[in-house]
This record gives sequence, C-alpha cells and structure tokens, in this order.
Amino acid sequence: MNVRSIGKQAFDAIYESNLEYVYRTACYYTQNHYQAEEITQCVFIKLYDNIDNVNMQSVNSWLLITTKHMALNYKRDYARETLIDELLYDNEVGDSLETCYMTEFDRTKRKELADEIYLRLFEENKRWYDAIMAVYLLEKPQKEVAREMGISLEVLHSMLYRAKKWIRKNYEKRYRYLDEA
Repeated sequence: MNVRSIGKQAFDAIYESNLEYVYRTACYYTQNHYQAEEITQCVFIKLYDNIDNVNMQSVNSWLLITTKHMALNYKRDYARETLIDELLYDNEVGDSLETCYMTEFDRTKRKELADEIYLRLFEENKRWYDAIMAVYLLEKPQKEVAREMGISLEVLHSMLYRAKKWIRKNYEKRYRYLDEA
C-alpha cells in the first residue's frame, strides 16, 4: 500500500489530525521548538516514504514512537552544538534584542580572554598549563593530577598557586574591565 493506494486525502487527514500531537511530543523530548519543528517534518517525511510498511490502524502509535526516537537521537547527536538561535531562545521573554546581543557579546569577549590566557600560560610554562587544565577545566581530583604528573600534592598546590598568581598579575586589569563593561 502506498500513498496512491490510501489516497492523498487520507495521508493529508493523517497529517492534519496528528501534526500537533507529533509536534508536542517532539517538544517534550527536545525542549526546543526549532528542533521539534524539524523533527515533526522528518517524521511525516518518514511516514510518507514508509507508508507501505506502516499499519494504518496503529499509525498514531507509529508516529509517537518514531517521534520519540528521532527526538532522543537528535538531542543526543546535537547536544554539544550551540546555535545562536538557541542562545537567544534561552533568554528570558522580557529581554530585549539589545540585551541578548550584549549578553552574547560579553560571553564572546570572556571566551576570547580565556583562550588568550590559556595560550599565554602554555607559552609561559607548559606544566602550569597542564595542571590548570587538568584541575580546573577537566575537574580531575588534585591527588590524581599530582600522581599523573609525577609530583607530590604539595608541589601541585604550589604550582597551581604560582600559575594563578601569574594569571592575576598579567590579566587582572583586563578581566575587571570586562566585568565593568
């Protein structure tokens, strides 16, 4: 059975009667209306392509299960991808476009400063860089980091202190400027 055999009107009826149901299910799992719209389109395209293999008596169940699996796969596959639309969507409803822009601008400036600090720290002292990255960015336990680096815990504490002191000395003014701006 294909679309011609059930008829375009029957497919359109399935689409119309289940569109909101599929969209709400996708929204529930993704928590993002842009992704939900895309998943909804994909589900109905998949139904159209596989109409021969779908039991028309259980089409509602098929749509629900397909939507759920697509949404979970989509969420898993694109969890780390950050789009500007998502950043704007996450802001509170009352935020103006200017506020959204300034928030994103501040976030970008802070990231650029952090990247510069890490680069300069790497150039200054690679062991400081390794210690800072492992303890603060990777959030590894300090005992484990000390063991991996082949040093005692006290030496690691001293190394972290010196690295943070160097960062403060070289970047404190720029960091404070970002906070004031």
